[in-house]
Amino acid sequence: MSKLALGAAAVDRCLEGGLACGGLHELRCALARDIGAGAGFALGLAARASAKTRRGAGRIVWINDPAARSDGGGLFPAGLAQYGLDPSALTLVEPRDLQGAMWAADEAAGCAGLAAMVFHIRGNPARFDMTATRRLLLRARENGVLALILRQSGEEEATAAVTRWRVQTHASGVDELDQKGVGAMRLSLTLERNRAGCTGHWLLAWNPKTRVFDHAADQPEIRDAPPADSLHRLHPSANRQDPAGAMGQVLDHRQDFGRAS
Repeated sequence: MSKLALGAAAVDRCLEGGLACGGLHELRCALARDIGAGAGFALGLAARASAKTRRGAGRIVWINDPAARSDGGGLFPAGLAQYGLDPSALTLVEPRDLQGAMWAADEAAGCAGLAAMVFHIRGNPARFDMTATRRLLLRARENGVLALILRQSGEEEATAAVTRWRVQTHASGVDELDQKGVGAMRLSLTLERNRAGCTGHWLLAWNPKTRVFDHAADQPEIRDAPPADSLHRLHPSANRQDPAGAMGQVLDHRQDFGRAS
């Protein structure tokens, strides 16, 4: 069974090389406010699984439980670029009820040509029990699909998942280029359950340049600001540079961009 490395050395060692691609993994957000961090972790894993496919553009299926969408929001196509994902390579499934969402997750896990499947579910519904998760695990293992359960506002419970992670938000550092800007989102990850036996806690951040998860410092170093006289200033009006070239396409943010398909 192939492994999917996250990029952070300590985490990959704990996972004995990475997450099992043909397996089921649970990403648990105990509080609804952490779902953004959970979705970011899921997208990073899915992006790495997609890049690992033969052509480097494996498809991803994202399935929403209707109850989770009500207060968890949805995916923003333009934001997927931070993870190197093309919205056209992601299929978003929004069934009418939980039963339909579970059926869609089963079908997606059974697709041999799929890179990853993310099942976004709210809470701990009794219908999504050990039997249901075991069926997902077996189908994912048979077809080599990275199957992820993104559990919003969920408690710990017994499932067939190979690993279970608790995902929480953590204060971001400063931007590398602008000391007054906000840096990359940092994730507080706790590996609560691992069939390999090793667990742990780490702070990670997604690196959009290398498209891996890097270790993040708890208190990032803040560099001293440059002296005031070294800052770039505007040229005098009589000695300014030529005007910038024409801008690219301007988008009307009021229009509906539609859903990724």
